[in-house]
Amino acid sequence: MRSFGAVSAIALNTFRETVRDRVLYAIVFFALVATLAGLVLGTLSVEQDVRILEDLGLFTITAFGGIIAIFIGTNLVFKEIDRRTIFLIFTKPIKRWEFVTGKFLGLALCILVVCFAMGLFLIAIVCWQTLQTADPSVSWTTTLTNTLIPSLIPRLLTSLVLMYVELVLVIALATFFSTFSTPLMSMLFTFGLWICGHMTDSLKALGELSTSPVVKVVTNGLYNALPDLALLTRIRGEALDGGNFPIDLVSGIGAYVLLYTVLLLSFATVIAERREFQ
Repeated sequence: MRSFGAVSAIALNTFRETVRDRVLYAIVFFALVATLAGLVLGTLSVEQDVRILEDLGLFTITAFGGIIAIFIGTNLVFKEIDRRTIFLIFTKPIKRWEFVTGKFLGLALCILVVCFAMGLFLIAIVCWQTLQTADPSVSWTTTLTNTLIPSLIPRLLTSLVLMYVELVLVIALATFFSTFSTPLMSMLFTFGLWICGHMTDSLKALGELSTSPVVKVVTNGLYNALPDLALLTRIRGEALDGGNFPIDLVSGIGAYVLLYTVLLLSFATVIAERREFQ
């Protein structure tokens, strides 16, 4: 119970500090502007305007959510060291794993709120665009009950949940690197692994095509070690197309993300335990 209270206190404090960060508001503002730009671009297409808007909106939320996670997450520990508040924190009965976990959960909560707000904004403009392009002879209530509520909104919500799952992994990576590296290097490491995680299929294909045993070993090792974000992207695309997923696939994805996150936070805790903060 004491550990839960300590983790909660650190998480809430991290959440409040992150929400007050002006950079966060700037990024959210530009994300909303980019989503509105997607609305304008969507109107340039005759039949695919809503789908273009959905794709651009989700891409924008994912990109800016990742930027927030990387920029703020890689500064989580550095800010405490720079302001020397970390020494005050550790004078209290707070363990290193509680500190790391609280920082992670606080940022994850912040990203959840930001993505939820931008997601609601996206759903609103997609619904508005759908009503604008609907058959004039069909009432808006019919379009709402026959198209938006049973189909379009659930597809978008599912895609947004899968998008947040991906960002949770990015937050875990940023938290891990923040425990032992400078903010700049942590940003480069996290961003690099985020991009590489979307290229796992290419790495696997490269290993299968290569005739070099060394290349095969390296590519297979990277394929197994990197987070398979390409899989999450494919599933998110299928969800947007209205695909149905068996319960074992959903539970498998949840277990995969949970395991990867726990491993990263465990490594971060081990490093924090061994590190002498100065």
